[in-house]
Amino acid sequence: MAGSKSEDYNVGAYIGYRMEELGVRDYFVVPGDTNLTLLDSLLENPRLRMVECCNELNTGYAADGYARASECKTAVVVIPYIVGGLSILNAISGACSERLKVIVISGCPPTSVLTGSKATHHTPSPSNKDQALHAFQGVTAASVRVDTAESAIDVIDNAIINCIKQSLPVYIEIPNDIAGAPCPFPIPLTQKVEEATQPNRNSEALEAVTDLWNSSHRPVLLLGSQAQVSLSRDIIQRLAERLGGPVLCQPDGRWLSESHPQYWGTFWPGLLNPEGEKLVLDSDLWLAIGVSWSDLHTPSIDPKEENHRLIAIQHDRVKLPGDKVISPVNLRELVSTMIDSNIICRSESLPSSKPSHPAGIQAEIKTSDDALTMRSLLSGIQAMLQENSTLVVDSGDTWFAASHVELPDGAELHMQLPYASIGWSVPATLGAQVARPHGRVVLMVGDGAFQMTAQEISTMVRMKLNPIIFLFNNLGYKTETAVHEGPYNYIANWDYTKLVTSFLDKPHAQHPSPYATEKSDYDEMPVFAEKVHTQADLLRAMERVSAESNKLAFLECCIQPDDMTPELRALGDKVSKGVSK
Repeated sequence: MAGSKSEDYNVGAYIGYRMEELGVRDYFVVPGDTNLTLLDSLLENPRLRMVECCNELNTGYAADGYARASECKTAVVVIPYIVGGLSILNAISGACSERLKVIVISGCPPTSVLTGSKATHHTPSPSNKDQALHAFQGVTAASVRVDTAESAIDVIDNAIINCIKQSLPVYIEIPNDIAGAPCPFPIPLTQKVEEATQPNRNSEALEAVTDLWNSSHRPVLLLGSQAQVSLSRDIIQRLAERLGGPVLCQPDGRWLSESHPQYWGTFWPGLLNPEGEKLVLDSDLWLAIGVSWSDLHTPSIDPKEENHRLIAIQHDRVKLPGDKVISPVNLRELVSTMIDSNIICRSESLPSSKPSHPAGIQAEIKTSDDALTMRSLLSGIQAMLQENSTLVVDSGDTWFAASHVELPDGAELHMQLPYASIGWSVPATLGAQVARPHGRVVLMVGDGAFQMTAQEISTMVRMKLNPIIFLFNNLGYKTETAVHEGPYNYIANWDYTKLVTSFLDKPHAQHPSPYATEKSDYDEMPVFAEKVHTQADLLRAMERVSAESNKLAFLECCIQPDDMTPELRALGDKVSKGVSK
């Protein structure tokens, strides 16, 4: 970490030190006149890497991907005052929906300007200089401003501790004149976290959960995305083996090895894996860890009707049958003690045969000029996945398509199912690839979603990252057409392959700044793009992906507009009934 002399420290360096303690190695940035002093201080730390994004919304999405995929499960973004904050707000709302630890740091004008009456740029009115602070209150564990240099370290640390303890984003505004102000050398963050820790009710929760499990006959373990955020893959496997029964994962919570004998597939009632759904519905106890009961997760189940057999364990609470709530609890500690407890192993409740899902939708890729189909494309994606891959999936039919792809042991899958902000996946791919550089990110994104945030491909190209991007070009918002047809569901058809290869071009002049992109960076294009119309095209493109593995691979997959998964058709029918009421 940085030097130990207090005179080496200012507020910006202090933040950099805290980032190192959290395990953060990369931070996402949009520069502006209000955060340049802070950025200068952060750049002095050689162990932190700045990732400059195209806009603030994309920095938030990239941080979301980093928080999911990194070992530290924490991300940091630095943005300008108000215009940056309100732009990133949508991304942070999505991070909040899945309790991701994202620290948003916004520069703001000097304290004398904030307290003055004169109108200031980036503010909606002279009297409204707290707009972003107010806006973030509903989607963060803390939304604060540092008012004085003397209070800076306490305000910053309290916000970071809230982020860690509540597993939620936080928003911190730092005036320009305070970012470079001297401050004391930091004491260990772990010490401050311990001092802020309150007694929990883990013992009470463990006893209640154990009693209910031990008295059940056909229990099941359900895993949701919050389990993936809060618990390691190893502890999930140990818990599953300790409990002994069948395990089903929500589509965004696939955190148990899919080759594990207890894995019983995806739990997406009414849409996928009917054998697994029947197993759950026939069970007398559901132990649900980090499970979401949103309309998209469980379209055919009302959780209120299942309260009599549901134990819902979330980040900080346990809800028992009969609506009794035990809070606060520490999820990680509770699961660890459950593994070492006297809970009964219910291996006899594990069925002898595995469900057929997800087999059946994939197909052999032919060497002919037969048109590309969804089935053959999924076979190609399956072939690209390796043990260290990260599969990132945008909203829409790609959700269902990904559910028909088997994850190799060690591979991760990330999707933003509850918030479902289309376009999230492209910057999230940037964040995930930065977080997991030793494996390739494989992105599944539709053409409509891609058009929302396409410019972040340029950041990946500039950084010479090598994800594999499958663009599902089905000529419009396919999910919307399945729900409700109309002229608003159709978009311009871009030449996506030309677009992607245009994101790095030789400059028209030699830039005098030493910070500008080096001329040598333009010598070799670190990206290639292929337009895939046929199955033979797909095979050739896949060969190139493997042969040029150091490059970003972009495959525009031209799918017929009426070629969709059966699950999207089913969901469209369900949702359209609600839309038409």
